[in-house]
Amino acid sequence: MKPLPGQETLGQEPLGQGPLGQDAAESGIPPMSLPSARAPLGAFAGPALLAGLAALAGVGLAAASGTLITKAALRPEVFLSLMLTVTLVRALGLGRAALRYAERVTSHAAALRWGEALRLRLFGTVARFGRDLRAFERGGDLLARAQADTDAQIFAALRVAFPLLSFGAVWLALLLTLGLGTRSAGLTLAATGPLLLAALHVWSRRRGVADLAARRTRLAREHATTLLGSLHASADGAARLMAPRLDAQAAELERLARAEARAGAALTLGREGLYAAALGLTLWQGAALLAAGSLSAPLFVAVTLAVAAAFDVAAGLSPVPAAQAQAAEARERAGALEHLRPLVVSPPTPAPMPASPASWRLEGVTLRRGGRTLLERADLEVRPGECVALTGPSGSGKTTLASLFSRDLDPDEGQVTLGGTDLRALALPTLRRRLSLHEQRPGLLGGRLDENLRLADPAAPDGRLRALLDSLGLAHLPLDLWVSEDGPLSGGERARVSLARALLAPGDLLVLDEPTAHLDPDTEAAVLGVIARERRGRALLLISHRPAPLALADTTYSLGGGELRALPAPSPAQRTAV
Repeated sequence: MKPLPGQETLGQEPLGQGPLGQDAAESGIPPMSLPSARAPLGAFAGPALLAGLAALAGVGLAAASGTLITKAALRPEVFLSLMLTVTLVRALGLGRAALRYAERVTSHAAALRWGEALRLRLFGTVARFGRDLRAFERGGDLLARAQADTDAQIFAALRVAFPLLSFGAVWLALLLTLGLGTRSAGLTLAATGPLLLAALHVWSRRRGVADLAARRTRLAREHATTLLGSLHASADGAARLMAPRLDAQAAELERLARAEARAGAALTLGREGLYAAALGLTLWQGAALLAAGSLSAPLFVAVTLAVAAAFDVAAGLSPVPAAQAQAAEARERAGALEHLRPLVVSPPTPAPMPASPASWRLEGVTLRRGGRTLLERADLEVRPGECVALTGPSGSGKTTLASLFSRDLDPDEGQVTLGGTDLRALALPTLRRRLSLHEQRPGLLGGRLDENLRLADPAAPDGRLRALLDSLGLAHLPLDLWVSEDGPLSGGERARVSLARALLAPGDLLVLDEPTAHLDPDTEAAVLGVIARERRGRALLLISHRPAPLALADTTYSLGGGELRALPAPSPAQRTAV
């Protein structure tokens, strides 16, 4: 499978074994290998030039069309004298369409490439933390908005830079043409109307129009979050706790919307007033020059239409203040996210990795999360080739315990060892290559089914993938099926695809978290048979609250109230059934 652009610098470890949590420098990634957080000027230089030329062609087309119509209305003696103007109008009309099309294609291609770089940067930032959500106690809001912030930075290049450059090109061309061509102070002054419009937009930003929009957007998100939270509360709890907060947020949203509407109305009145003033000045001064014989009728019409067309270009500046504010906020949040440091990092000088196979052990481990003690001086060992099962009520900390082996968490007391070496002394990327993980809530990347499976084993042939899927009851899924987080797989199918991926990965320790959840008994029995066959002598940590998977275990532990207790071994009849 061909790696994504930039994947060679962000790591290509199979899913479940990769650098979930290491610092960029600690994973061997050079500090400058992540894409820049600023738009690459070189990538947008060509599209910006095309945008400016397209705007100039539009203004030129308006002026040339007015000239042609006026000349034709004057009925020249030689009709062929109009052919040059006709050719110019055609050229500008076709040129504007071609330039605009080329600008859209090249600018969106550049924006998509930059968006890809920003998302790789975001992935590289977030991947340092793995599943260690403690690092996001104060940064979770940043993480939740990361996708919208990435889009805001991409759109800023299209909604800020291009309108400004297009307006600048048109205004400069108009000013030079009227100032040097007509040598009229009045007409030159009329050309400053669009410039005053730009100043009006700058003033509107200083007056907080963009800030009002940003505040309203933030409050709308908070209001939606509160509303969703109220759906999970009881009726009494929602009425008592959520309703006053919702009322206050709704009132503030209404106030911000009214303030934004007033500011928008003032901006619209100012824009239309400037347009009327500039057009009136052009008509008044042009008529005077026309009466004095200093300006021809076709040129008078051309100047009037050019000034009007320049205001159409300047109208594209309307979204600039809001886009600038959103992009600035997005960069600020992205910077705050990048400055968060993982709580689990590789040591400065890692110890040698123990030879394979080796035992994994919890030694006197105490772990506290959210004010609760999930483990209290717990001891557990998973020997090479052994299957250890972990059961217990939901929320008792089974999945959290498994996170200690992948070092997504560190214990508060005691140590977790591999071959007698504390995991905190080992390099994270190398350590995680020793594990293969199936999570209770598995994720799939948008792409083909076989590509998702080859994240675990890039060299796996189609026959191997097909046979494994068939044995897991997924014979109806073609390898080229497009899958994603949104579908088309059901929850049970998604879980079995994730299980197949974990079984394909070559980790020494296989960690399976609820591998048969939501399966019917017949399918569960078939899946357990596949697990028993595909283990290939690897150590297995099996987490389940269902009884059937526990038959695979050599040793079973129950976790509850922070206590880890050994349970009786399954009977030979139970093992034979599996």
